[in-house]
Amino acid sequence: MRSSIFHLLVLLVFMGCSQKTEIYSPQAKDGILDLKDWDRDRFSTVALDGNWEFADGILAPETFTKDGFISVPGAWNSFIKNGKQHEGEGLGTYKLTVLLDKPVKDLAFQIGDISTAFKLFLNGKLLIENGKIGNSREEMIPSYKHPIVLINEESKELNLTLQISNFYHRTGGLRKSIKIGDTLAVFEEKKRQVALGWVVFGATFFMGLYHLILFLMRRVDKSALWFGLFCVDLSIRGFFTGSVFIYEVTPDSFWVYIHKLDILTFVLALPLFSVFLKAVFPDEEFQYYFNNLFIGVSSVFFILVLVLPSTEYMNYIRIFQAFVGISVIYFFIMNAICIFRKREGAILFAIGSLILFVTTLNDILNQSLIIKAEYLASWGLLAFLFSQTVMLSVRFSNAFVRLEELQKSLEQKVTERTKELEEAKHIAEEANSLKDTFLSLATHDLRSPITTVIGILHLIKNDYEQLDDRSLLEWVDRAEYTSSQSLEMIATLLDLNRLKSGSFPLDNSLIYVYPEVEGVLAKLLPQADAKKISIINKIPDDVKLNVDRALFAEIFINLVSNSIKFCRENDTISIGFTNEKNDSEFFVEDTGIGIPKDMIPNLFLTEIKSTRLGTKNESGTGLGLPLVYSIIKAYNGKISVESEEKKGSKFTFCIPIV
Repeated sequence: MRSSIFHLLVLLVFMGCSQKTEIYSPQAKDGILDLKDWDRDRFSTVALDGNWEFADGILAPETFTKDGFISVPGAWNSFIKNGKQHEGEGLGTYKLTVLLDKPVKDLAFQIGDISTAFKLFLNGKLLIENGKIGNSREEMIPSYKHPIVLINEESKELNLTLQISNFYHRTGGLRKSIKIGDTLAVFEEKKRQVALGWVVFGATFFMGLYHLILFLMRRVDKSALWFGLFCVDLSIRGFFTGSVFIYEVTPDSFWVYIHKLDILTFVLALPLFSVFLKAVFPDEEFQYYFNNLFIGVSSVFFILVLVLPSTEYMNYIRIFQAFVGISVIYFFIMNAICIFRKREGAILFAIGSLILFVTTLNDILNQSLIIKAEYLASWGLLAFLFSQTVMLSVRFSNAFVRLEELQKSLEQKVTERTKELEEAKHIAEEANSLKDTFLSLATHDLRSPITTVIGILHLIKNDYEQLDDRSLLEWVDRAEYTSSQSLEMIATLLDLNRLKSGSFPLDNSLIYVYPEVEGVLAKLLPQADAKKISIINKIPDDVKLNVDRALFAEIFINLVSNSIKFCRENDTISIGFTNEKNDSEFFVEDTGIGIPKDMIPNLFLTEIKSTRLGTKNESGTGLGLPLVYSIIKAYNGKISVESEEKKGSKFTFCIPIV
């Protein structure tokens, strides 16, 4: 969506630029420009372009004798006299006669680029001297000012004589048009030009300053740094072109240094743009070599500009301009690769770069006098900076979104980790409680049966002679039963501890439930027969489950033995199965004496010992149901109990199907 809006804005800009306006552009012929048909109400200014008279050397208006005609605007380098071409450095005098339909008041000249010092005469009178003309580099003072010169004479014929000296630039002469027009219109046009310069400066400088501050606040992404420096460089360069503000406000004696600074801002733009591109698309490995190449070449030209005079380094700058043109081809290839690889912001970067390239090429060709056009780089620069700002804004916005998502993910992980720690704490507390229970049983419950066994052994030892074989066997059976109960209690405690600590390995395998339960009932059948209790196994034959065979059997051993313990004679125990919500749900239901309501909440806790004597005074450890609970929890299952005193109890548990 944002990209589409930007495409539309660019289209509107080009449509606005492409609108045709009516132009009045008469051409001088043989040194005479006829403006008798000039409608000053429709065309406020007119460029004095065409063929001017030209003479090699500095000639006074009254002694002027032409050597030929020369095209304006343009450099005098191509002018040929006596078969010899005029060089860039040297002297020359231009002359033009302007014919008006009537004497006109309030006219003014707008002077353009003249390399690099001149005197302007009107009808033999000196109007202005820009810089100081001289016969050598030492005698002259260069200037790049674009002054407005008021015309004081009212005449139908204006004879202009322009004396120029140039020993500071590779091209000399009347490089850009001189315009004539109503004084107010000329000043308004100059004001618009200056205003545009300030607009470009303000937009680029503060955009650069904003991104530099942004980098200082967030130094991870260096694209903001290089883009900020690039903007500052271009903002400074804006004062050297168009309105040439820097040249206007500084003394002509500083021209050499100002011109070096002018060219240096151009040289610095290439490496700054290159490192900015590398920072925007860091995943393109081959940029490293080209980036170093651009920095190296720019450094060489930077040094040349610093140490050489303007006439020499301007020749090298032509080579650098060609290198920039080749570099632009690389940048577009690079950008095309990024678009193909769907890099973030590549399309926006390409659009802005294309506009900047076209407008900059226009200005380079215009500066080199290859074409005659308006300077458009300021508008191209604004379009480029706008596109890059949007692109960087999108990048930073996406970075913040990713940061927020990362923060949320981190918060979620912290929450999960906290939950895990809480569960670990709970497990540790349960293990600690289990340890306390184990110690309590070891010191109290186990002490009693061990004491009993020791007592029986002392009895047998002391009364061995008086005991017959039957009595002796009864005492041995009693000692064996007591020891077996104690051993069972210890095994249960160890299994509980290992299950709660997670160190009990689950040896899962696919089993048929019905035969496993039948195996458990076979072991408990003597206890049930002793109390005449009937046990019914209602589990279907085809029920299968992926569980640890021994632990699964332990569940039914404890639940069924618990039911036998609290059943009366002729009571019934039922074992069944239901399949709800894709989970295997089993139940063990009896018609025994039930469980008191105050005991139900603590049945599965190891911290509180929930045990009582059975219907025939059977004792228990109180650890069977906590063991069942731990086994089911190991499979992420659930267990519940329903009971009514004197009517029976029902234990229901489910194990998820994995």
